[in-house]
Amino acid sequence: MVTAVHYFATLEDQMLLLDYLGEPAKVTLHPWPLIKTPLTALSREEALEQSRVMVMNHQLGSPVPVRPGDAAMQGGSVHAVFNRLNWEKLAPAENEALMDSNASPTILWSPARLHAEAIFPSSLGSQADSMAEVSKDYERWVNRSMSWIRRNGTRVWGLEGRQARPDLDIELSFISTVFALPDALQAMESGTPGRDPKAKRTEAATGN
Repeated sequence: MVTAVHYFATLEDQMLLLDYLGEPAKVTLHPWPLIKTPLTALSREEALEQSRVMVMNHQLGSPVPVRPGDAAMQGGSVHAVFNRLNWEKLAPAENEALMDSNASPTILWSPARLHAEAIFPSSLGSQADSMAEVSKDYERWVNRSMSWIRRNGTRVWGLEGRQARPDLDIELSFISTVFALPDALQAMESGTPGRDPKAKRTEAATGN
């Protein structure tokens, strides 16, 4: 099952998370979901500008590529159907392939764009249908990484779409639990709102 933890973070919080993960000595950052050989590496600054980032743990191995004709593209499973749809949508170049999320020991990190006027939620987790089938070590790594956010963060959202901290200015369109990492929590306690980026785009489109 796809799993992820959602959280509010400032730049300082994101840097502490990457320090914990061991970037760049133990893990490296790469574009998601198209992969090249050799992999395109991203700096921390470059990664923070992406909506989706692959975190690769060197001890666990490289992402597994998938192309038309591979088993991960065949059949009627949800995973195979999405692989075919993504291949058609993304139109990889000759030197590119999709990453097989059911076989690759990688984390999907979705860092929110940083804005002065609001803090948007980020997420970190696995896209594998079964982390244990990738490997037990991979499952433990993902769970440890998500647990770090839960341990260091404060639950601020997710109780059936209500705030766990009603003193904070938070408006989100989803009901998943959201944690605020320490620097983000301090900013929010000082009045910085937590917002859904989709809502922000809607407001901009309507001129409100």
